[in-house]
Amino acid sequence: MNILIIGAGRRGLRIGRHLVEENKSVTFLDSSAERCQGAQAKIDCMAICGSATDIGKLVEAGIEDADTVIAVTNSDEVNIVSCGIVAANFPNVKTTIAAIRSITYMGSADYPANCMLGISYIINPDQEGASRLADTIRNGFYHDTIIFPGTDFVLFTAAVDRQSHYANMSVADMRKFASYRFVVTGINRHGKLIIPSGDTIIRPGDVVSFVSDDDNAYAALSPAGEDIRKYDEPDRIVIVGATRVARFLLFTFTPHERRRVTLIEKDSAKAEEYATLFPEILVLNTAITDEQVWEEEDLGSSDLFISLTENDELNIVTSSYAKRIGAKRSIALIRTNTNYCQFAQSLDVDLALSITEVTVDSLIRFLRGTGISAMHTLFNGQEEVYEYVVQPAFKYLGQALKDVRFRSRIIIAGVRKPDGSSVVPDGNYIFTAEDRLILAVAHRDSDYLQELFS
Repeated sequence: MNILIIGAGRRGLRIGRHLVEENKSVTFLDSSAERCQGAQAKIDCMAICGSATDIGKLVEAGIEDADTVIAVTNSDEVNIVSCGIVAANFPNVKTTIAAIRSITYMGSADYPANCMLGISYIINPDQEGASRLADTIRNGFYHDTIIFPGTDFVLFTAAVDRQSHYANMSVADMRKFASYRFVVTGINRHGKLIIPSGDTIIRPGDVVSFVSDDDNAYAALSPAGEDIRKYDEPDRIVIVGATRVARFLLFTFTPHERRRVTLIEKDSAKAEEYATLFPEILVLNTAITDEQVWEEEDLGSSDLFISLTENDELNIVTSSYAKRIGAKRSIALIRTNTNYCQFAQSLDVDLALSITEVTVDSLIRFLRGTGISAMHTLFNGQEEVYEYVVQPAFKYLGQALKDVRFRSRIIIAGVRKPDGSSVVPDGNYIFTAEDRLILAVAHRDSDYLQELFS
C-alpha cells in the first residue's frame, strides 16, 4: 500500500512511523525543507518539499500511485483543499483523511462534514481528545484497563511472578481450571508480543493481557484485585482552560452533569462566552497561576482536576499541584510533546492525555477497514485490540468460529449481540451481522486484519 502523508509534523511523523512498521510505502509532502529532512532522517520514507495545494508537487510526491492520502498539517484549510484536489483529480486514491480542528468546518445534520469536497474521513483532534476524556471520567482511571462502553467486557493486563498461581501453566489449562470466564489476548515476554494458542505456557516475568465479562476474573487475575465497576464518577470537577477540548467535553455532559463543573479561564471574553454557552457551570474569570484562587475556591477538595490549556508545562504543573494539595484525581492535556506523558505520570498525574496519540489511534482505525468502531493499543503499540461490527459482506458470515482459521493471528475475545447481551465465544459461535466482536491482533499482522475486514 502506498500512502501519501501531507504534513511532516508531530502527527505526521507518528502515523508515518506506525505505517512504515507495517511495511507500507510512505511519502511525505511538506512545505518545510527542515521537516522533510527530519522525516527522512527518522523513518524509512520519501519526503518532497512543496505545497500540498500544488498539483505538480502532488504528482512529484507520487499521488498517481497512492492508495491513501492523510492530511495532517497545522492548517485546516490546507488539509481540506489538498484532499479536495486529490478527490477531484486522482480517482485512483481510494481514501482521503483530513485532520480538521475548527468547529466551523465540522458540518451539521443537513450537511455532514464527511461529504465535504469528497473527503472520506474527517478527524477533529480536539473532539477525539474530549471523547477519550469523557470515557475516562465515566469509566474510571485504571492503568492498562479498558471498559468497552455498552458491554460487560473489560480489557486489562497483569504481571506474572513465580508466586502467581498460573505461572508455568498453559493457557488451555488455565481456562479449564478457572471458575470465571476470560480470554488471554496477548503475552508480553521480554518486550516481545506473543499471540497465544491454547498450548502457550505462561512464564514468570510475562505480562499478560486478558479480556473478560466476569467481575470475578478481574478480581482474581488483576494485581489491583478490586471490582472496577464500583468506580463512582466525580461529583466536583475543575477544568482549567476554555479551549476547544473543554468545549467538546462539556457538550458530552448532560446539563445535570455540568452542574458539577467549575471552569477557570483568565481571558474575560472566553469566560463570558462559556458562561453563556453552558449556564449550568460555574465560570471563574481568573488565572490558575493566581494562588488566591486555589485557596478561595478550595480547588484541592475537587474530585477531579483537569488542565486543558494550550500550554503542556502549565497543564502538568497545575495537575500535579492539585493532587499534592488533596485533589482525588488529575488529568493533564499534552498537545505538543508526547514525551511529557511519562514525565507527568512521575509527578503523580493520573492521566496525561496526548492529543497526538489519540489522533493517530483514530487515523489507524479508519485505515483498518469498514466496521472498526474502536481501537486500543497495548505493550507499546505491539498489540492492537479492536471492536468490529460484523458487516453483511463479511466473508465468514454464517460460519462457526471453529471452522474459520485465522492463521493464529487473530483472537476473538468477546461478542456483544444486538440485543445488548455479551458472551465469551467458543468454537460454536456463529458470525452474525451486526454482532460486535472484540478482537486482538499483533501490530505486525495488521495487514492481515485489514485484508480480512475490508
